[in-house]
Amino acid sequence: MLTLRPYQRQTIDAVRGAWRDGCADVLAVLATGAGKTIVFLALMDEILNEQPQARFLLIAHRKELIEQPAERIAQFWPQRAAAVGIVMAGQNECDRQIVIGTIQTLQSAGRLEQVFAHGPIDYLIIDETHHSNAEGYQTVIQTLKDMNPRLKHLGVTATPVRADGGGLPYDKKAVHLGVKELVRDGWLAPPRWLAIQTGINLSGVAVHGSGDSRDFSQRGLVDVFETDNCFDLVAESHTKYADGRKALAFVVSVEGAYRLADTLNSAGISAIAADGNTPKDERRQILSDFRAGRYDVLVNCALFTEGLDVPEVSCIHQVRPTKSDSLYLQMVGRALRTFPGKEDALILDYAPADARNITMLGDVLGVEAKKEAYLEESVEEGFVIAGFTFDGDFKWMTGNPMEIVSRQLDYLNMSPWRWSKPDGKTGPMVLGLGPGDDGTDRTLIISEPGETMNVWLVAKSPEVRWHRAYHVMTGSFEECSEWANDYAEQRGNVTLARKQQRWRNGLASEGQIKFARNLGVWKPGMTKGECAEAITCKLALNALRREERKAA
Repeated sequence: MLTLRPYQRQTIDAVRGAWRDGCADVLAVLATGAGKTIVFLALMDEILNEQPQARFLLIAHRKELIEQPAERIAQFWPQRAAAVGIVMAGQNECDRQIVIGTIQTLQSAGRLEQVFAHGPIDYLIIDETHHSNAEGYQTVIQTLKDMNPRLKHLGVTATPVRADGGGLPYDKKAVHLGVKELVRDGWLAPPRWLAIQTGINLSGVAVHGSGDSRDFSQRGLVDVFETDNCFDLVAESHTKYADGRKALAFVVSVEGAYRLADTLNSAGISAIAADGNTPKDERRQILSDFRAGRYDVLVNCALFTEGLDVPEVSCIHQVRPTKSDSLYLQMVGRALRTFPGKEDALILDYAPADARNITMLGDVLGVEAKKEAYLEESVEEGFVIAGFTFDGDFKWMTGNPMEIVSRQLDYLNMSPWRWSKPDGKTGPMVLGLGPGDDGTDRTLIISEPGETMNVWLVAKSPEVRWHRAYHVMTGSFEECSEWANDYAEQRGNVTLARKQQRWRNGLASEGQIKFARNLGVWKPGMTKGECAEAITCKLALNALRREERKAA
């Protein structure tokens, strides 16, 4: 009998509560390894017990994500198995009460109409919904709503980051449980992260895309990263740090996956590779043999970033640099599930020495970091140049916590909001949120680095002349930045406060330039965005100083 974990029960209650409150589109964010498939299937079963005639449509973008819920239903809710139908490529079981389909098939001509021919869809569940801003998803969602205006919709994801850096279009986020919280409560394995020196230089590798889809060129990575030296280093590192562990290795290309498997086997480490063209039955046999211990390392290229449930995995070979938060999280998350006898999740990150801003495990845990803050000097390939373990508290390889200054600097880089500093490097962090619905212009300030830090809200309504600063909270940098990010999500003007807005690159207006000169912040060559940030910083910090003088 399936027993839900406390947070899974709480998630179901929160989603149903949001629906009862009139929120038709509800988001649930659960870290990789939290069991989100079990959550939405248990929710479905609970509703069907109360509403036996209700129909469900589950949508995902990959075959593995379609097969997994069908298998889980057969395993834990066998009484529902006969009601399940697959709509994917040549399969067209549109008449079932629980339809599970790929977005690619459902957006093709006539498929949704065929599903609706057997009754309305009452509940829509989208797995890995961080993909759902794509045009195909939006068309399907709108069509479902047109067919049934009372449709209730749940999106689940571990990585709520849209490709353009913005948020997902849901009425309410019912729950947000990250890796950090689940590790602290014992539901995920404590991660142990080690950065391995490679000596590889990525300076010549192009970067494409924008927002969280911004990443290194695959062709460029293959040329410099999938070398014999690098693959030999993976084999040496596995023997040195991960001997006896079941490991997944992520590489850049399909060809590289098979080459790395050959390298590992030549080094006496049993390994096998799989790719998207590996036949379904063969892939199942590979996974079965992997679980049974016939292979120590399973190598792949983007095949097992989503939907793989092998909790025995206790090591990730990260042989694929990325600038994407969500992709990194998906890859390392494959090792975070708990399993009897499993003490931790070892992440071996083959990070080039020059690629300091690649997302790594500190970001996954909600502790933003720059590698410069805690890298050890190393001149030889294969040396560990950085590392920590997290089991509820951080244990640094060197025994020293990273510098708060560097955490702040990386927060500026990683946040979707346009935080800035008066001089670009030090001092408080400032975020102009722009005018809200009530016309009040708001700005957030997080104080200069320290053991404890402060957050101020600076506000100016249309009726008053001066900005006023109000103290909001005192806490650690993580607490302050988390509060500020949540407040920005609620009150921020997206056009003015988000990064990557086109207006920022325009020429500063004459009015802007004059105002900036009067404040003493104008610098020749400033763009419209740079000028706006300088003005916002100056006005906000002036307001803060006035309040500090009053308090003194």
